[in-house]
Amino acid sequence: PPPPPPERDWAELHPDLISCILHKLDQAELLLGGVAGVCRSWRRAAREEPELWRCIDLRAGLWSVPPFHPKFSLEAMVRAALRLSQGQCEAFLTNLADDDILLLLAKQ
Repeated sequence: PPPPPPERDWAELHPDLISCILHKLDQAELLLGGVAGVCRSWRRAAREEPELWRCIDLRAGLWSVPPFHPKFSLEAMVRAALRLSQGQCEAFLTNLADDDILLLLAKQ
């Protein structure tokens, strides 16, 4: 059989490639910290790239949010996403917005 492919250090990917990968993932998962927990370079890309948060879409991934956990409430996730967008948020999509979330978005 052919030899196995060499192992790769995913932390050494070019930042543009990491950003491209993160754009394909659900933003709720990014906010929960799963992908950001891979390594420092991935965490930096998820947390310090406002372009990634220009269009915040929390419609699909909220199924993975633990119920009744204040750290992962929709409001906490909206606040975090808006903070990460660094004032560059152009669109916000969710199926679960209440009046508090709408007021929060209007203030931004």
